Amino acid sequence: MMFIDLKYVNAIANRLRNFKQKNDYLWNFSCPICGDSSSNKLKARAFIYKSNGDLFVKCHNCGYVNNLGNLIKHIDSYLYKEYVFEKYKSSVHNTSTSVEPTVQTPLVEQPKELCDDILDPLMCIAELPPTHPAVKYVEKRKIPKASWARLYFAPRFKKYINGVYNEARFPEPIQFEHPRMIIPFFTNDGKVFAMQGRAYGDETPKYLTIKVDESREKIYGLDTLNYNKPIYVVEGPIDSLFLPNCIAVSGASFDTPTIRSLKSNCTLVMDNEPRNKDIVKQLKKYIDAEYSVCMLPDNLDAKDINDLILLGYTSEEVINLINTNTFKGMEAKLKFASWRKC
Repeated sequence: MMFIDLKYVNAIANRLRNFKQKNDYLWNFSCPICGDSSSNKLKARAFIYKSNGDLFVKCHNCGYVNNLGNLIKHIDSYLYKEYVFEKYKSSVHNTSTSVEPTVQTPLVEQPKELCDDILDPLMCIAELPPTHPAVKYVEKRKIPKASWARLYFAPRFKKYINGVYNEARFPEPIQFEHPRMIIPFFTNDGKVFAMQGRAYGDETPKYLTIKVDESREKIYGLDTLNYNKPIYVVEGPIDSLFLPNCIAVSGASFDTPTIRSLKSNCTLVMDNEPRNKDIVKQLKKYIDAEYSVCMLPDNLDAKDINDLILLGYTSEEVINLINTNTFKGMEAKLKFASWRKC
């Protein structure tokens, strides 16, 4: 339905100051949201661009990010209604006239049941009462309820881990024992091959990730991955719960055999810390290795995906933000030069 989007881009062109078409799917204009500089009417820092088959809008001045439909709605509500109706009519027509829909079979099936005896001593957060501190914690972090069944609670973390290994994984006398949230890493058949314990307080380290199966890479979320769709790769398992088709490297390197095999279809989303020398060094390495990488805008006071959610962004807005700030190759190198702060 791109022809409909192009039709309505042309329809709003004369209402956008300094509107110019840069190429087939890129337009530049003065942002109608922020006014794009009251002192200089020639400033034009907003763009309409194509991403994953759809048109999106981004302003490099105020940070506004949205889809084309919402820009049309801001400019003319009546035109927006026509746009929505025409898109709907086209989608119905395409559905009714298609001979036989092509169904892509996922390369990885969803696990039928997330079940493993290793989790029996734990309490699943989805089954805890609303007043339980572990439930209050996931609510505070705004973790989607759909993901609560993947999270567990260990009232005595070290004792639990020692029992899992049937040995003293923590051989020293267990003093200052404390609870942790347990994030299991599942195989495709619902078995646990690793788990991460997240501290609730100031305990160190904040995260402890332990492998049950040493032969597997420490990557979270592979059991839900659809290899036929765009893939997002983040650092922490909690961050991955806010994005579709997302996996996490759990503090390890992004450049592993598994991630390299996904290179043509994945975006690396590192924590937003342009002043952290280690992150800057690693990001440069991934850019040189020809990964698609996300570099978020300077004006965002957020270190990671969960921070953005806590600031009030929806998952859809976070996805748009990532997509509009993803770069590769020479474009990534140029962006990196201005993004780094150290």
